[in-house]
Amino acid sequence: MRELDEFEDGLIERFRNHPALRGVTELPQEDLQTVLLQRRFLSLAFTMAYDLAIDLLTDEQSKRIARVIIREEYPDNASPGSTPSHREDMMADILALGVPREALVRSRRSLATTACIDTTMELIATAGDSKHADVELLTILRFWGEVLVSVEYGELWRRIGPVLGDKSVFYYPHHVHDAKSRPLAAASPLSLTHSDQLGLRLVQLIDSSEARERFRETEQAVVAVKTAFYDQFLPTS
Repeated sequence: MRELDEFEDGLIERFRNHPALRGVTELPQEDLQTVLLQRRFLSLAFTMAYDLAIDLLTDEQSKRIARVIIREEYPDNASPGSTPSHREDMMADILALGVPREALVRSRRSLATTACIDTTMELIATAGDSKHADVELLTILRFWGEVLVSVEYGELWRRIGPVLGDKSVFYYPHHVHDAKSRPLAAASPLSLTHSDQLGLRLVQLIDSSEARERFRETEQAVVAVKTAFYDQFLPTS
């Protein structure tokens, strides 16, 4: 597991240093708006990705963890229907950042964003047909849907944090509860973040050198998808 942690941490650092994320504090407001609105479409695809993976998982414990996570996206802490979903919270943060509602309403997925979503769903579907389906599917959910999301929002927070502060209802909370707070080698049932909850079960399922290789290759594929998404925001020469 220590070797897998080193491998994963290297991928995380490489992704964190993507020029579009590193340069977020220097972006003109209009360009930041474009990033946030396109990133919103990836977030809207989150539940679709989880639902597809749950359909394809064979390990019941993995399914239970994924079900709990996806249902947290639609809290209902008061009277039925009165609590906003996490997607609504995201919209609230975007509007609080000064993005006009008209811009949000008129936004459409770019070709690159659409390709990213389509490739992610294909990655999940292909993983479901693998000999190590549960390992690959959990790796995708954890790395695509949790670990790298926390990295993305952490980098974006350098720009949007001074504006939103403790009033953020989406970006900062997701940066915190999606994060990898423990190494895989130190996986514990006491961990509270989504990444660590999925990671604990993943560690239990990675039981061979072949499974470890599938973990590595799957994480590389996930980073490639996420990188392609942010490549669209780089200046063209």
